Amino acid sequence: MAVSQDFHQRWGALLDRVHACKTEKALEEEVILPLLILLGYDQSEIIQQAPFGKKRVDFLVKAQQTAPYCHYLIIEAKAPKQSTAHNSWQLRQYLRDSGSILGLLTNGNQFRLFYNDGETVHALWSFDRDQLRQDYRVLGSLLWRRNCDRVLGAFGASHRRVHHQLIRAIAQLSNDSQVLSLLPMQPSSTPDDPSRNAMIITVFNNKGGVGKTTLTVNLAAALSQLGKRVLLIDIDAQANLTTGLGIDPLEDVEKPGRKDITHLLTEPRLALNEVVMKKRWGNVVLDIVPAHIRLSYMENQLIQIVDSDRILAKKLKNHGYDFVFIDPPPSFGKVNRISLMASGGVLVPTQLSPYPIRALEFVLSQVEEVGQFRETSLPVVGIAVSMHDRQSRAFNLSMVEELYGRLNQLPGGSQISMFSEASWVPRLNVISKSQSEGCPLFALDSVDGVSAQDRTAAENALLSFEVLAKELLQKVEVSAGS
Repeated sequence: MAVSQDFHQRWGALLDRVHACKTEKALEEEVILPLLILLGYDQSEIIQQAPFGKKRVDFLVKAQQTAPYCHYLIIEAKAPKQSTAHNSWQLRQYLRDSGSILGLLTNGNQFRLFYNDGETVHALWSFDRDQLRQDYRVLGSLLWRRNCDRVLGAFGASHRRVHHQLIRAIAQLSNDSQVLSLLPMQPSSTPDDPSRNAMIITVFNNKGGVGKTTLTVNLAAALSQLGKRVLLIDIDAQANLTTGLGIDPLEDVEKPGRKDITHLLTEPRLALNEVVMKKRWGNVVLDIVPAHIRLSYMENQLIQIVDSDRILAKKLKNHGYDFVFIDPPPSFGKVNRISLMASGGVLVPTQLSPYPIRALEFVLSQVEEVGQFRETSLPVVGIAVSMHDRQSRAFNLSMVEELYGRLNQLPGGSQISMFSEASWVPRLNVISKSQSEGCPLFALDSVDGVSAQDRTAAENALLSFEVLAKELLQKVEVSAGS
């Protein structure tokens, strides 16, 4: 996007107007509309307050009636003091219903850009006002009228081919290779690619009911959205992780004669890639080793296998994933030991309540015990809070103090830390609802029959999982560099 110094100054001046805008209407008239005109659109190409079912969308830009898209851009504005964190579901719905290509959600201080490929709505980026003031290259280029004409014209000729070209252009423009994950799923690279850096993590707490499996699924989905290749291993005979991802152990595993975790552990020649099932929801892609109830009958057989504690570790050599999450049962038995022996770290989920916190002592003692039989140490990468009651702040603070008090009394406990409060996953019914729908929370917005209230609640929880994923990445990078 070739621009002049005058354009840069006018762009910055319009963003500076946000300070004076007190209402949504003021933001629309004083900032958004002039920005669209600056980007080359004629007033006739901009429809404000367009009827959209029972609601009105703030801006429809470059409207047309040719398939497969009717509009290039939809903009939904909020007042500058109103958060945009929990409103993307409505914009996503507008994009799906209208077939528009791009959606922008903004309060003037935060700008969130979405892309509709005709099947799935993807979150592209979030910008704050200061970032856009310094660098308008990505957002300006995508919204520029001349590029809009080119895209709409090309889509008229070939939808899918141009979608591929547009995604590759956006990735090149933004220097963000993660954007390429929006392309339709290609055949996976072989899982035995040894060139990838990876982290194998057991998510473990012997106290049941702390949201362990829910946290595992949604943390994995958040990492997938960040462009990471993720494998989930369900090593619990109850198969909660398996069913929570929409896989029925009877209909999808046993009847078709598929292999599951039981076969992986008991058949020496069975390779990992022969057991993996793949699931995709938009740009979230997860590989899963499913579980089956028959695993509960295999304790004696596992004990008889030579060096059985290391069998999963051997199967995971050169696996080719960025992250492998192992979900064992909330107890301590043979499969838990197998999981910990295969892992490079342990993630401990907990609630901020007395019994789960007291259970941490047992968890850490088991981790320490297993670590004594390994060639390398087994670190606890962190304690993640789930099912968090945000209304009980004083109680939560007292529980945090108790948690650290107990950690400091344990060998090595002072080296273990909690993930930040921004990552604490709230207690919400909608999180359980996503599991009953067989999908991560990130995919719930595409499920029919989900209420507006649930969608807003889902976005609330998604922010926590996104923060948790980014903090885990930072911990892994620090650990790799040390």
